[in-house]
Parts: sequence; structure tokens; C-alpha cells
Amino acid sequence: MDALTPGAVALLVGLGPVALWLLAVGFFSPLVISIIQQSGWSARRQSVVAFVFYLAVSAVTAWLNGIFNAAGLVTAILVVFVTGATAYKNLWKPTGVAPAIEAKTALTKQGKHEA
Repeated sequence: MDALTPGAVALLVGLGPVALWLLAVGFFSPLVISIIQQSGWSARRQSVVAFVFYLAVSAVTAWLNGIFNAAGLVTAILVVFVTGATAYKNLWKPTGVAPAIEAKTALTKQGKHEA
């Protein structure tokens, strides 16, 4: 994994507390997404649901923190998406937390899959 560039670090530092909110939202988003998604869904459907969720929470977080403009929104989306995807891949999935949430919130029995 590449280190953050000096420009990216400067941008995050410039955001101050907003950056911390974006990182926190991204970090915990996979847990909420695990409640929404169903394990029987295709990988494509799960990815689309996750991406739409990240867009929505990024926009709301940007708006609540007063950075709802083009640059602020793009920054929010990138920080939330990268943080969420990384947290899911490196923490929530390997530890079994996200899959356990999906299993507990499944609307259909295991073995029945939706399209």
C-alpha cells in the first residue's frame, strides 16, 4: 500500500475535524452496509449498494460539515470510500464481523439466492 502523498496529507490536515469525521464515517460504514446487503446477492449488486451508500454518506457528511461544494464533495467521497473499503478488506471481513452481521440480518434462508 502506498503512503499518503504530501499533498493528500496537507489536504486532510487542512480539513481538520472534518477529516476525522470523514475517516470515522468511512471506517464504520462497512458495518452499516453489512446490515443492508444480503449475502445471497451477486458481487456486482453488493458493490453497487456499497458504492451508493458511500456516495450518500459522503454527501451528507460534507453537507453537515460545511464543505458541500465540488472540491469538498470529491474529497469526502474519496476519503470515505478509500477508508471504508480498506477497513472492510483489512479488518471487518477477515475478523468475520461483517459476514456475521450479514448472516444475522439475512432476509432469506441460506441456500436461497436472489438474482
